[in-house]
Amino acid sequence: MDDPFKPLSLSIKELFGNSDSLYKIPQYQRPYKWENEQVDKLWDDIHEAYENGDENYFLGSIITAKPRDDEKSAYVDVVDGQQRLTTLMILFCVVRDMYPDINAQNSDENPFTVDINTIKASIALFGKSLRLKLFTHSQHQSDFEKLILKGSTTSLKRPYKYQVRTDEEPKFKFINTACIFREKLSALGEEISALLIDYLFNQVKIIRIECRNREFAIKLFQVLNDRGMDLTAADLIKSFLLENLYKKYKDDADTSKLKEGQFISDWREMEQSIKACDISLNDLFIIYEYYLLGQNPKKSLYDELQYAFGNKDPNEVISDIKQFALLYVEDIYEAKDKVLFSFWYIRWNMYWKSICLTALHEDYSDFERLTKALRRFYYLYWMAGKTLSQIKQTSFNLIKWIKSGRAISEIEAELNSKLDTDGIIELAKRNLSSEQLATEAWIKPLLLLIEYNLTDNSKFSFVYLDTDLHLEHVLPVKYYKYSEWSHISKEISAAWLNSAGNLTLLGGAKNIEASNNPFNVKMEIYKGKGKYDTKNDKITAFQITQKILEDYKSKKYDAMWTHEAMIDRLKWFFEEVGEILEIDVSDLIDKHQPEVI
Repeated sequence: MDDPFKPLSLSIKELFGNSDSLYKIPQYQRPYKWENEQVDKLWDDIHEAYENGDENYFLGSIITAKPRDDEKSAYVDVVDGQQRLTTLMILFCVVRDMYPDINAQNSDENPFTVDINTIKASIALFGKSLRLKLFTHSQHQSDFEKLILKGSTTSLKRPYKYQVRTDEEPKFKFINTACIFREKLSALGEEISALLIDYLFNQVKIIRIECRNREFAIKLFQVLNDRGMDLTAADLIKSFLLENLYKKYKDDADTSKLKEGQFISDWREMEQSIKACDISLNDLFIIYEYYLLGQNPKKSLYDELQYAFGNKDPNEVISDIKQFALLYVEDIYEAKDKVLFSFWYIRWNMYWKSICLTALHEDYSDFERLTKALRRFYYLYWMAGKTLSQIKQTSFNLIKWIKSGRAISEIEAELNSKLDTDGIIELAKRNLSSEQLATEAWIKPLLLLIEYNLTDNSKFSFVYLDTDLHLEHVLPVKYYKYSEWSHISKEISAAWLNSAGNLTLLGGAKNIEASNNPFNVKMEIYKGKGKYDTKNDKITAFQITQKILEDYKSKKYDAMWTHEAMIDRLKWFFEEVGEILEIDVSDLIDKHQPEVI
């Protein structure tokens, strides 16, 4: 019986110069992804080994697989190592174009000298069969040929950074890599470059692991990468599913090819769907893992999903995950919903996303009521000062309850029971009364929840927690600098300055240091007009801030910000929070002022 694989230690000259050195990057692989950092590292490693005079330098391994019996091709699949092979090929083409007479005078004296003929033979066998073909997308090979293999790399212009980062068009990465090598070779000069290329071709080694078939190659790829090589769990999951697909249809080549095409199409559509949103492919698989398990994973993401997928049809699996991704983008990430907006401020994002996606995927009938219950649960635990450990198990229970079809009334009862057992509502209410509320991480999100609640449904939009959103002290921190604030005593300031009765929101590019002013000046700022309103620094006045301005205009509290105004503001704040989070705040209102903690 033939060995399933055969490792070969090859020089770069042999890797690209032997008669069987014809490689193709199959369609299930990712496109070329290397940017400056990876290209620089490869160059530095080779250059350092050359300068140190290392007799042999090991550049790693690649895994190749013979094509299926029905594929009458001399090319072998590159299952692992495509980034290095592609990068080296670009280097060869740059040397070809920059130094067409490289080692011309030395080639007769030393049979190991790398001249232009050796370089060209490493790019194409007998000048006809290209040594490397890219099938990751129909356009990638034509771009690679036009720009690199058959083009003039010396005429390429360095692309912009944003172009290089565009994964959908690796042509910019091809160009970028060529420009990097061109600069480095130019800095060395032709004489030193020739010596370096000699060293690269003759003394740099790669282990090529030839596998009998694609299935075994992918399995070997998984084993090697499970032991620490630099690939994501998503890559391993993809290879695992493809291995299962090839096994399933090993006796039916036509069906296997059709199913592989469907799989790759669904995988790419899934990747593309989340490109512009906030989650990575690995994040998507973690959320899907939580959905499948409904419990805290005990093993790695790859191990858990490998077991969960088991003998399931790979095409059905990837089709389901693709639908999962589309639901996320359309009904969560792009949703214009006030309740969903509030979730984006919460720290425990993988949990609420998993629960909401489970509900959408299972077509849960009371989704709107469920999201309100989730908002109440997570915000109260956050306000109570609790950590992930206090909400994790309940989050997984929610996934199980939704999948089992439990009624929303039962789920609400479970959440209320958990809140009562942990004494969360009283803790949250105590913290709401804090004199130092301004220091809490959840105060801006809570004020935004009130803002959403006050805003007309036709006008609301998501507000980002960024440097343009400022927590505004109506009574300014440096109030004592202005005679207009002389009616505020030190005692009142100490008790109210950082309490909910003195806080609102302002948005704008300028630091809201400008709001350290007398009350009447601040009211001009709240209007979004006046000397603080320039083309590049417009103040955004929120509804919760306009309420203060309206009281000022009506001369309530004698058009001043007084102790009484702060007490009323605090009551109003409690009422709004009580309505949104469905908690009884009457006892807080009765106190009229913050509790000292």
